[in-house]
Amino acid sequence: MTEKFKIIKASSQSMVENYRLMVASIAPRPIAFVGTQNLKGNDNLAPFSFFNGFGANPPIIGFSPALSGRTGKPKDTLLNIQEVKEFTISMVSFEMAEQMSLSSCEYPIEVDEFSKSGFKKNNSNFIKPHGVFESPVIFECKLVDIVKLGSKPGSGNLILGEVVAFHVKENLFKGDIFDEKAMDLVGRMGYGNYVRSQDSVFTINKPKCISIGFDALPDKIKNSEQLKGSHLAKLASVDKIPPYKKSNDSFSDLYKECIHRLDQNKIDDAWQIVHQILRYE
Repeated sequence: MTEKFKIIKASSQSMVENYRLMVASIAPRPIAFVGTQNLKGNDNLAPFSFFNGFGANPPIIGFSPALSGRTGKPKDTLLNIQEVKEFTISMVSFEMAEQMSLSSCEYPIEVDEFSKSGFKKNNSNFIKPHGVFESPVIFECKLVDIVKLGSKPGSGNLILGEVVAFHVKENLFKGDIFDEKAMDLVGRMGYGNYVRSQDSVFTINKPKCISIGFDALPDKIKNSEQLKGSHLAKLASVDKIPPYKKSNDSFSDLYKECIHRLDQNKIDDAWQIVHQILRYE
């Protein structure tokens, strides 16, 4: 890419401008559909997309409900977790997305967003708050820590919870394999935009060895205008450059043939074409 970066100093922008740029560029983001209860037993349900996993032993997941950008007041979700110290996180499928959006309205604390958004409650086994029955996967969580990230409107509060139980729809298992594509999850983008995982899933084969890396590629290949970074990465994923095997194959466009083999993940075959490029071009 030859385009130049536009440098934007965060302190030169308003909170809203920083927020809009962050949510549009940190994307797509998974959605934590968080179920909580207050001490009176009132249920609350709200989506948050500053969310991810933070460890597996113990299993820790976290999300960040920001203080209101208008008033600086804490969200009901944060208040409830401070009181009860438990919460559920339900993953959001494509079929749930429109209803999920309804729950993001700022209802009074006594209003049950399960009812407002039309979702059924799923009873938890080890904590009080409910999960969303329609969700493909629900995590029961107990509070580990709340990290206060500021006290101004828009400031985050990183809530970390230990997963004490997983609720997983049985149809997501194909034998011992978890079918993540079947969850059909949605992710959050900027503005009013979302992404659907089922339509955008692709596989990258992780190197099974310590790869030779870009710096070990022949300069002629590394500096080629025909081969993109993604093609070079596949060539660089081998533990050593395969030896040349003499062949009677003849190609009118060696680079085009090399790219074709790489797109098919035939890395060794692609390297044989590379050898021909180095020898004959």
